[in-house]
Amino acid sequence: MAQNFKYGQLLISRKEMKVQKALSEEEEILPIGNKVVIGFDGLAHHLQNGMIQPMAKDCVIAGHSSTGIVEALYGYLRTWLPLSDMMEAYDVTEDEFKEKCIEALEEIGLYE
Repeated sequence: MAQNFKYGQLLISRKEMKVQKALSEEEEILPIGNKVVIGFDGLAHHLQNGMIQPMAKDCVIAGHSSTGIVEALYGYLRTWLPLSDMMEAYDVTEDEFKEKCIEALEEIGLYE
């Protein structure tokens, strides 16, 4: 039976997962609560460690979900910019920042 997903969908693991790293025999245990976003490239993007892996062959990806897009965007900006300092300087909370991201996604038609 095919599993249906949306681009940008946020998945959170309910159990530990063992995954094999690309181009090696090395395996990694991903903890409960690991966040994964279905990217617009059709790959699973692990937000905790940056790992990217293909989806199972029986997966169907159609439509989009803003939840994962906002989480991925926030994580990316936090990694590459002094986002915490900027938010603190303007007295903006994480929730407020994410709300503004959702408003921007609504404007371009990517809000679910």
